[in-house]
Amino acid sequence: MSSLEFIKECQEKVFSGIRISSEDAKNLFNIPNEDLKDLARCADEITRDYNGNKVDVEQLNNIKKNACSEDCTFCGQSAFFDTGIETYQLPTPQEVVVKAKKAKEEGAESYC
Repeated sequence: MSSLEFIKECQEKVFSGIRISSEDAKNLFNIPNEDLKDLARCADEITRDYNGNKVDVEQLNNIKKNACSEDCTFCGQSAFFDTGIETYQLPTPQEVVVKAKKAKEEGAESYC
């Protein structure tokens, strides 16, 4: 199976509501450089199918360094992931507000 065929197969799984396997994800991560444009195009088609042309800008400032109670699969701050880094005390509410306002000024729609 060619890389493009594999990419398309994974794309069809996603469009059908089926999660790709860890093995598929690893294989997508290791797609040869010459096929990255095909991968990017298919990923863009998935994104646009789910979100249209909307872009959500999020700013991560490591407020909850490995201690966040949320389980966002894309984020290394979650306590659900063993990142091997030390946790530390949360910043003061005032510090968080200052940084959140700055993030908003810079165009972020969400901040954590």
